[in-house]
Amino acid sequence: MKHRLLIVIATFATLLGFSAAAFAQQMPDAIINNDGIGFSRMADGNLVAYDLVAAYDEHMIVEANCGAFKATAKGVSWCFSSAANKTTFEAATQDNGSNQYLPFVGGHCALGMSFGNLTARGDPRTAVRIGNLLVLNGRLDVRTTFLQDTARNIDNARLRYDLAIAAGNLKIND
Repeated sequence: MKHRLLIVIATFATLLGFSAAAFAQQMPDAIINNDGIGFSRMADGNLVAYDLVAAYDEHMIVEANCGAFKATAKGVSWCFSSAANKTTFEAATQDNGSNQYLPFVGGHCALGMSFGNLTARGDPRTAVRIGNLLVLNGRLDVRTTFLQDTARNIDNARLRYDLAIAAGNLKIND
């Protein structure tokens, strides 16, 4: 169903003068990534990846070593600071690619997503574990605002993320 909707949207975009390829490129990814690496950010033109297992299990923001410890889930590569964390992540990855360690709402800014902002990127340095969710926001002050009404913001972000995927407004990572 969502692929049909995407075709209809792309057809209308073409009629309005947009190419289907340009339309697909402008659609935000369902899982935030930089050059195919999730839980990462760009700093002064350089990619910096972080270990999401360390963030989830140890509540620590630790830079990862993509050259030594990398795994794939949901069409995105994830990097780790140790072989043990990579093994932990791989053991938690199910056949459908889902994994408890994957960032909530694909690593988008959770507060932004709760308001329907599909392009607000989460910064791994803001990661906080809430229950069984690894939640990211765009900045630390945004995280503070998010945490002032955590339950409502999580519910709204989850709903808007699921609706955006169902409507084809987020590009599924292959």
